[in-house]
Amino acid sequence: MTSTTIDHKSLAESRLATQYRDSLKLIAYIKALLYEADTLESVLRDLLEKRWIDTAVGVNLDILGSIVGQTRELIDAEIFDYFGFADNPIAQSFGTLSDIGIGGRFRAVGETTQGIRLLTDDEYRVFIKARILRNSTSSTPEEIIAQFRFLFDSPVIIIREGLKASYEISIGRRLRLNEKSIISQTNIIPKTAGVSVSYVTEFDSNDFFSFKTIPGSLGFGSVTNTELGGKFGQLIF
Repeated sequence: MTSTTIDHKSLAESRLATQYRDSLKLIAYIKALLYEADTLESVLRDLLEKRWIDTAVGVNLDILGSIVGQTRELIDAEIFDYFGFADNPIAQSFGTLSDIGIGGRFRAVGETTQGIRLLTDDEYRVFIKARILRNSTSSTPEEIIAQFRFLFDSPVIIIREGLKASYEISIGRRLRLNEKSIISQTNIIPKTAGVSVSYVTEFDSNDFFSFKTIPGSLGFGSVTNTELGGKFGQLIF
């Protein structure tokens, strides 16, 4: 949610009568009076815009978590991956701007990688969203698709029925390493009782290969024209 911020000092100056437009002392006096109004405007804007899951930070995010019953404490800090160097066999490499699925995040000073630790704001948002879904889901196929769109901010979610009470999910964007860890190593993602789920592929929702049964997909490419055709997805695990 966005709103227009009013610059009270500039607005007041624009409304001065013509004979006072060149009065520098009067303009400076009016701006001094309205300095606190601009400060208050900024605070009110934050109150309006920084109370949503995607924009809240710190204690505001803690309040949202408490409303839905999700704590910021993570019991198993070991599930997450971090950046490190070659002498650490479980460390991840640097990331890349072209592929968010590569590389681990930097560990903060004093941040523990074992046992109980507090989730960062970005991690906590995923847990809060998942908790909202767990609190309200009826686990229909339509709801599952809508939930994963909301949870991973993906415009395209493909769900395919499997054999023996199972289904497969493909997600229309590349996942970060720690998002994959949340899927595979926690039970926070809502699942249908008595039905197994497999997370199969991640793909670029704007440029992906599939057959005609999937709306928005592209077909095979061409050796003579590399711009034709969609890109194959990648296995999530």
